[in-house]
Amino acid sequence: MGAPRRCARGISRHHPDRDVGARTGPALGRGQLRIAEVRAAMTRRYARNGFTLVEMLVALIIFSIIAAGALGLLRFSVDAEIASRDATGEIAAERRLIAVWTADMAQASPRPARDAGGEPEPALLAGENGDLIAITRGGWDNPSGQARASLQRVIWRMEGNRLVRIGLSHIDGAARGEPSVMAELNGQPGLRFRMAGGNWVGTWRPQNPAELPAAVELTLPQPDGTVLRVVTLVGSGPAAEEGE
Repeated sequence: MGAPRRCARGISRHHPDRDVGARTGPALGRGQLRIAEVRAAMTRRYARNGFTLVEMLVALIIFSIIAAGALGLLRFSVDAEIASRDATGEIAAERRLIAVWTADMAQASPRPARDAGGEPEPALLAGENGDLIAITRGGWDNPSGQARASLQRVIWRMEGNRLVRIGLSHIDGAARGEPSVMAELNGQPGLRFRMAGGNWVGTWRPQNPAELPAAVELTLPQPDGTVLRVVTLVGSGPAAEEGE
C-alpha cells in the first residue's frame, strides 16, 4: 500500500482549463459565444450595406439633375399654356372686332343724323372731330321694348392706342356714352372707300348726305407688325327701318 501512495505523490497532475482561465479570464459560455458571433455578423453586414460620403454626394447630384429637369419641364408647360391662352384670346378679340365692324357696315342706313349741337351730319361721316368713322346703322336690338327706333348712330374712334366703339342712344342730338374697347393697335388705322364706279378713294365727301359708298376697307396695324385688312360691303345687310 505504501508504494502506490508514493507514486501518487510523485505524479504531477496538469489541468489545462485552469491554466487557460488563469491566463485569459473566465471562459465564455455557449450562449455568450453565440451572441458575440451574431453581433460580429451584424456589424459586418451593416458595414457592407452602408453608404460612403462619395456615394451620398453622387446621389445628391443625380437628384439635383432630375429635379432641375422636372422644374424646367414644368416651366415650359406653364409658358406654353400661357402663350396658348394669350393667342386664343387675341384670336377671339380679332373675330369679335371683325364681326361687329362688318355688322355696322353691312347694316348701314342712308339716314343722315345731327350731332349733339344740332348740326347735320351725313349718313356716313369719316375723319371728322377726331373720329375714324360715324355711321347710321339698322338692326339695333330692342329686347326691353323701349320707345325708340331700330336705327342707331355708331362712332368708331381711336383713344390712345385703343380702337373704341361708341353707340349713341339717339340718332339726332344724343350725347356720347361710354366707349367699348374693340382692339389695341400698334398705329393708326386706315380707311378707303369704294365708289359706285369701282375706284377706291381715301376720303369720303359725298354731295348727297344720304349717299353711301359701295364698300369700305379697314386696315389695322397689329402689335406683331402685320396689318389686318377688312373689306366690307356697305348696306348689304337687312333693310333698316327709317328712324326719326
